[in-house]
Amino acid sequence: MTNMAANFTDSDLMRVRDDTPGLSARVHLDNCGSALMPRAVIEAQQRYFDLEIQYGGYVAQEQQSEGLARVYASLASLLGGKTTDYAITSSAVDAWTKTFYSILMQPGDNIVTAYTEYCANYVAFLQRAKRDGIEIRVARAGEDGTLDLAQLDELVDSRTKVIAVTQVPSSSGQVLPVEEIGKIAKAKDVLYLLDACQAVGQLPVNFEAIGCDMATGTSRKFLRGPRGIGFLYITEKARRSIDPVVLTNQAATWTGDNTYSMREDAGVFEAWERSCVNQMGFGAAIDYFLEQGVEKMTGQVRVLSDHLRAGLRDVPGVIPTCQADARAGIITFNKHGFKPIEIKTALEKQGIAVQVAGIFHTRLDLGARGIEDAVRISPHYYNSTNELDRFLTALEAL
Repeated sequence: MTNMAANFTDSDLMRVRDDTPGLSARVHLDNCGSALMPRAVIEAQQRYFDLEIQYGGYVAQEQQSEGLARVYASLASLLGGKTTDYAITSSAVDAWTKTFYSILMQPGDNIVTAYTEYCANYVAFLQRAKRDGIEIRVARAGEDGTLDLAQLDELVDSRTKVIAVTQVPSSSGQVLPVEEIGKIAKAKDVLYLLDACQAVGQLPVNFEAIGCDMATGTSRKFLRGPRGIGFLYITEKARRSIDPVVLTNQAATWTGDNTYSMREDAGVFEAWERSCVNQMGFGAAIDYFLEQGVEKMTGQVRVLSDHLRAGLRDVPGVIPTCQADARAGIITFNKHGFKPIEIKTALEKQGIAVQVAGIFHTRLDLGARGIEDAVRISPHYYNSTNELDRFLTALEAL
């Protein structure tokens, strides 16, 4: 085996592949969509589900209260901050929208974002612009195709209520300079909301180092957890400056006929009703990632991504659609004579899973570059170079 990160060995590859039952079925190159769960996650969920079958949901939750609580500590170990800075939500979008809609804004205020922003976030911008009279300011790409940081800095003024950006867009491997954006936000005393959904699990991420006040992510992508659960990171400073858009009996206590008291930690954004079995699986996924070694595993994602980019350059007819500086584990391309969905369908028949990224995902980016859609591939550390070469051979044969 060649093309490995310096500290990622053959035994590492064998171990993580043995831990992943789904790899026996096909070549999985849609990890930024939904990665394959390791056996540790599957077993953690099965154990919890068995308790619910035996005792019902309430008793199972009581019996596993310590395990459920450990998920917050695992998040803090992986991403920085305190356990009280984390909330468990039903998805990354749930976490992001609850946070964004809780930021107080008045007509004439503005938000600053980037051209790579994700569709779910941008439609929320548009709704608040229409409903609340706020302005959306977009920092564009410079001549080199990367985010124009100077322009972003210039867009922030005294009426800016939040800088909201996505660390890695879903339609390319470009990585925004999130720490530099954090410095701008700090210098101008503006809230900073980071969508880290596609970054966590494939890149080393530390929210304190980035300097964001709020960040969101999911379980099912590069962290390899179950679907239907996400998280919010929000600092104490940010919690003091916003007004939660909704309150539940998990977020607040009914203290009198006409009074209530809100939680002071990030749990103010949580709901009482949740999938505890998914929460246990999510915790197992984070712990598994930490046990394997964050630097080692993310380094291997980078190596495999570079292998794919180099291989695609040698496939006749392939048109790269990622920016020149794209280096994350998301790669998009087209091929002369084929629609992306045709390539996806043809590869699926050969047991190779890829995805299609459409303009509706990141309209400001793809639209400006004249791209309607593209094939999207996203390797993970458990993929072998033999699998990547099988994909490249199948693509060339189309």
